[in-house]
Amino acid sequence: MIVNIEKTKKCAFCKHWYDPSNNAIKPRNPRFNQWEFDDQCRKMCMKKNLEMNANAFCGWYECKIDLQ
Repeated sequence: MIVNIEKTKKCAFCKHWYDPSNNAIKPRNPRFNQWEFDDQCRKMCMKKNLEMNANAFCGWYECKIDLQ
């Protein structure tokens, strides 16, 4: 699945979603903030203490990718 990380708040791109090696995401066209992610991947949310799907979202979202 490809998304614009400026306009979406998916767990796969959140700093609280435990994926230290960023295996679930990869840049598609970072110049235009387009990234691809594995929407079937599940990892632990460090805020909720629950395993969350990469496609989920919540109010604690903080993007782990520096958008400059």
